[in-house]
Amino acid sequence: MHIDIQFVPSPPNPNLLSNRVVVVIDVLRATSVMAHAMSQGALEIIPVATVEEAFQMAKVFPRGSIILGGERESKNIPGFDLGNSPTEFVAERVRGKKLILTTTNGTKAFQLVSSGREILAGSFFNIGATAQKCLELNKDLFIFPSGDKGDFSLEDTVCGGMLIDLITKKGEKPISLTDASRCAQILYQRFEDNLLEAFHLSRHGKELINRGFGDDLVYCAQIDITPFVPIFREGVVKVSS
Repeated sequence: MHIDIQFVPSPPNPNLLSNRVVVVIDVLRATSVMAHAMSQGALEIIPVATVEEAFQMAKVFPRGSIILGGERESKNIPGFDLGNSPTEFVAERVRGKKLILTTTNGTKAFQLVSSGREILAGSFFNIGATAQKCLELNKDLFIFPSGDKGDFSLEDTVCGGMLIDLITKKGEKPISLTDASRCAQILYQRFEDNLLEAFHLSRHGKELINRGFGDDLVYCAQIDITPFVPIFREGVVKVSS
């Protein structure tokens, strides 16, 4: 297995991804929301790029079957049912529902890597299960941190580094790392004993604290609280099988 990671969320070459497993990571907070919502019984999640697209998409489905969730600039969106805090996506709200989700960084990332052979949503919530899924798929791996408004994201890269660390320790076959992957693994090892420190040092983490979402940092730093690995296919995120 060959593992690469892209530090800045610019569109990768589609031909590069066609035979690779891609893991999209947006720890704060889109992929954490996806894993959490699936664990609470959501049927599927439709990630869309814009608020307008979300409202239009909602009209396609019967009233009461859809939940609108997401944020812009870390703020809740007027007219939406939920924001982008994982704790909002509880079973009482999402069980049996389809979710339409739009966020500043994470949902756009899925569109950028849509040519991947398999596209998974990774977070600290499901990091162990994601690593195991990657090993089972046994394909070259491309990790895509969603970044922060087009820039490097510390917390997403640390999560990617943890995924690399787990795969290299669990894998029984030879695994080769790019320099970028090795760098991400080393970065994770720096914060291994205190993931929350990375959140507090990151620009996006500081922004969430300033917006009143500091509790989300603590919540999103939890490791392996769900075995669900959301998988993105044909524009929809569902639980992998």
